[in-house]
Amino acid sequence: MHVYPTELVDLIAQRWHGPSASGATEAEQAVDNLPGTTAMEQLISTCYQVSMMREEDRSVTLRLILAEPGLFPPDQGPPKGFLRILFSTPRSFNEYELRRLSPAVDFERSLIGIAPHPDKGFEIWGLVNSGIRWLQEERGGNKKTNQLPDALVVHVTGPGMLTICRGLKIIATLNSGRLLDSTANAFQSIWMNKLFAEERELMLKMHEDFRASVLYPVARIQDEFIERLQFQLLKRVISVTRMSRHGGTFIIFPGAEPPELSVDNPHIQLKYRFLRDEAIRRQQNLMIRTIRLATTALGDINDPDKIVTWKDYVELRHESAVYDLEEALYEQAQFIATLASVDGAVVTTSRGVVGFGGMIVGPLDKLTEVAIASDVEGKMVTLAKIDGYGSRHRSVYHLCNAIHQVMAIVVSQDGNVQLAKWRNGIVTCWDLTSQMFIGDN
Repeated sequence: MHVYPTELVDLIAQRWHGPSASGATEAEQAVDNLPGTTAMEQLISTCYQVSMMREEDRSVTLRLILAEPGLFPPDQGPPKGFLRILFSTPRSFNEYELRRLSPAVDFERSLIGIAPHPDKGFEIWGLVNSGIRWLQEERGGNKKTNQLPDALVVHVTGPGMLTICRGLKIIATLNSGRLLDSTANAFQSIWMNKLFAEERELMLKMHEDFRASVLYPVARIQDEFIERLQFQLLKRVISVTRMSRHGGTFIIFPGAEPPELSVDNPHIQLKYRFLRDEAIRRQQNLMIRTIRLATTALGDINDPDKIVTWKDYVELRHESAVYDLEEALYEQAQFIATLASVDGAVVTTSRGVVGFGGMIVGPLDKLTEVAIASDVEGKMVTLAKIDGYGSRHRSVYHLCNAIHQVMAIVVSQDGNVQLAKWRNGIVTCWDLTSQMFIGDN
């Protein structure tokens, strides 16, 4: 039995009985309760041990699901269902068997199926081919997502990195020995909502002017809809950067033309600065086109003040025009993420990219520690010395310390993501994983 702290198992038990994110029917939710504490410690510890292993000089990554094979009909498969394949003889559940199986189980497309065993604790009964639609909320896409049963799912994403889910709903994440609570997702914070509020207000005004200028019915839109568009683009940029495995730094100014980005800016030296013409405003234009398309398609002459929600827009995604806009937004995210391949930071505003290859300059001696947040608003924090971080992170901390309105995102080569922002009198950081974004919308 591996020795492993019980904090993660305790957190799983506390959060397990929260509302499901899958929207499954009552029959689909008819899964057994979690195993007992001892069995859960064995399961989590085994997953942790395999995360520290390597298979043919590669880190082990995999997903496994604790569910009886009967939950998956034998005549289904991706993209709309799950293809479950049974082993003729179940395999032992241990870190060595998981390591050997991992090359055959593509993290994005398949899971290892396990079930309780009266004598052995657990056994591996086979594989489940899920397809990749479950990743759409993170990476973009307009297809209906095939929902996993409300069963325990463990993502092994790298050394010491585990994400625990109930179906697609994130419960907790372990990253390098530290528990990351998925409720500390900064994208759900009030402060981030306010950071981009000025741009949303502008787009709301532009939409009302558009409604007043046309003769056909156009529905209204809410601030929340535009916020979803803004955050979807940012999440996709992070996801693409993680997948590239080259890392990157993104400096985000909330305003359209912040004075801190003048040519003689003492904090950021941009090697490649873009000309501010119509092409740079494409990001904003794509969002405006998305709003107009959704509100025009759902406009009702009998209900002139009808409000279109994000859910309404999702239902429209099968339309070809919506599909094209979705693809355009995804390509915009790809473009921004690729700029991070060059040394230096990618610098953006609310409306688009300013430039890339940005060098953050200035002394760091005035900053010795940052606050690591454990809640969305950054009120519950622990202090950490910046000496323990790399130069990329330390330069970002310096910038946030010097320019309080800026927000910075650092994506490490190993896939870790950290967001930094001046909050409550100190540079505050949120450790994120892209899995936190799955099922968030």
